[in-house]
Amino acid sequence: MRVKKLINGAALVLALATGQALAETPKNTLVVADAIDDIITLDPGEVSEVGGVLAANQIYQPLLTAATDDSSKIIGVLAESWTASPDGKTHTFKMRPGLKFASGNPVTARDAEYSLRRVVQMKSRSAFILTQFGFTPENVKDRIKATDDMTLAIEIGDTYAPSFLYYCLSSYVGGIVDSKLVQEHEVNGDFGNAWLKAENSAGSGPYVLTRWEPKQSIMLTRNPNYTGETGGLERIFLQHIPESAAQRLLLEKGDIDIANKLGPDDFGAIEENPDVGFVDGRSGTIYYMGLNVRNEHLAKPKVVQALKYLVDYQGIADTISRGTVEVHQTLVPKGFLGEIDYNPYKLDIEKAKALLGEAGISGEFTLDTVVWNTPPYTDFSQAIQATMAQAGVKLNLEVVDGQQWLERYRSSDLDIWLGLWGPDYPDPHSNAKAFAVNKQDAPDGSTGLADRFGWNAGSLSQDTMAAVREQDTDKRRAMYETLQKAHTDTSPFLYMFQQVRKVGVRSSVKGVVLGQTFADDRYWNVTK
Repeated sequence: MRVKKLINGAALVLALATGQALAETPKNTLVVADAIDDIITLDPGEVSEVGGVLAANQIYQPLLTAATDDSSKIIGVLAESWTASPDGKTHTFKMRPGLKFASGNPVTARDAEYSLRRVVQMKSRSAFILTQFGFTPENVKDRIKATDDMTLAIEIGDTYAPSFLYYCLSSYVGGIVDSKLVQEHEVNGDFGNAWLKAENSAGSGPYVLTRWEPKQSIMLTRNPNYTGETGGLERIFLQHIPESAAQRLLLEKGDIDIANKLGPDDFGAIEENPDVGFVDGRSGTIYYMGLNVRNEHLAKPKVVQALKYLVDYQGIADTISRGTVEVHQTLVPKGFLGEIDYNPYKLDIEKAKALLGEAGISGEFTLDTVVWNTPPYTDFSQAIQATMAQAGVKLNLEVVDGQQWLERYRSSDLDIWLGLWGPDYPDPHSNAKAFAVNKQDAPDGSTGLADRFGWNAGSLSQDTMAAVREQDTDKRRAMYETLQKAHTDTSPFLYMFQQVRKVGVRSSVKGVVLGQTFADDRYWNVTK
């Protein structure tokens, strides 16, 4: 009954949005099923949830991007060229001429200036991607400047590997907004934030936002002023359908074109269906458990180490995930600079019990564990709950929706958080900064996951900042290789898997591009 209601609901919403009765999806509309109940905002200056970033990346364009098939290759988008000063602190970008926003306004360096300054001045939760370069609301006007309509100069506060800045500018927070349009909708100095959170957009990308029903659906419509290559589809419709079984049935019936949350059982069930195919891709997403060391038990390093021996990593990968994840126990994903093959932990109940005994733990104890109410999180958590119970560690699974899951994580109101980390940009510092740098060592004083889970990384924090400042690529790679091993063994982060992307698509759908970083899938060249 639940699946039937979801199917009927998805078809009804799409029919209302497009003005058509559905026998199959409209030829001019790409229909995507996903879990999008985590979205809080679609303002590119503060968006950070998976579904929100996916939608925003179809609407806004950055100065630069990374090639999806080779993250070491940086490509100009709104910028046609870029140079760095000899000391590596001043970077100059020449804008690509002739581009327009959806409004018809020209895209200029002054829009880039406004957009990047705006992120810093708003002090949004995504601002850390830019403020780590030393930008503050007080100095950003001096350090990010349009010297003329087609030239942007960015002065950073320290010398870093140049690619580090370029990768950060390629992230979702680097999406450039139509400054004239946004400023027309500013209210009480909010930089147009309220307007951009209310079904409005101001981008230059291939699509514009036309409807957003929180926790239900998002409708994007083709931008008539976009001059880049596209597949010609008029609309993209994102529908919240978290259940994998419902997505599979919708895909088989032809009621959706892309199923982003299929599980292993679904892939096996439809692999012989000639109307359905798959798109594979490498993902930088890592599944992990964050252990809050403020808890009296988790404050003991041997307890943390014991928990790392209470997960059946390979068993989960082989039986629950079956081809959708691979065991991965370090902070840098495969495919990124500094990746290593280091997976020292496996299920060992007796070793875990011995470590708990050394920590002075006798008898059972309970840890409140917050889990998103959608696969694979629910499946992972139940399997881990079963193995940890064998050593007297009881996981109290608090299964909540996407927004509650993020709220509990951001407020540190939990003992354990089971979730994922998707790199914000294809550079190892995206993960290393989050998991290994403490507030006192961050150039902008921002808190990362180490602080969020109450952990003092000690010298690893300084080592991580030294790695991102290293100009020599080979030396930088070696620094990440060294610090990762120490981090895996001492941190309160229980790394489990790296995602192997596999997306279900109708056989008529061509041109889907899966990104390596956080929700960077690209739909604008899709044809049907």
